[in-house]
Amino acid sequence: MSEGAGSIESTAAAAAHRTIDEVRRLLDEARHPEHFAEVQERLRAALGAVEAAAQEAVGAAMPEASHAVADEMAEAERRIRDNPLGAVLVAAGVGLVAGLLLGRR
Repeated sequence: MSEGAGSIESTAAAAAHRTIDEVRRLLDEARHPEHFAEVQERLRAALGAVEAAAQEAVGAAMPEASHAVADEMAEAERRIRDNPLGAVLVAAGVGLVAGLLLGRR
C-alpha cells in the first residue's frame, strides 16, 4: 500500500473512532426524551461524516487497486507467453481437479 492510501486509511479510521465516541455520547443523551430530536439530528450528522470519510477512502484507494490489478494481469500474460506449455498444463490440472470434485457430488 502506498503512503497516500495509508494516510487516507488512517484518516478514515480516526474519523470512524471519533464518530463512535460521538454516537456513544449521543446515545447516553437520548435517554432524556426532551433532547431526543436534537440527538437524532446530531447522530445523523455524525453518521454522515463517517459515510463521507469511507467514500473518500474507497475513492482514493480505487486507482491504486486498479493499477495493482493491471500490473498483475500484465505479469500473468508475460508468464503465459514465456511458458505456454506450463500454462496449458496448469489449466488442465485445475480443470481435472475441478471435474473430479464436482463429479463426486
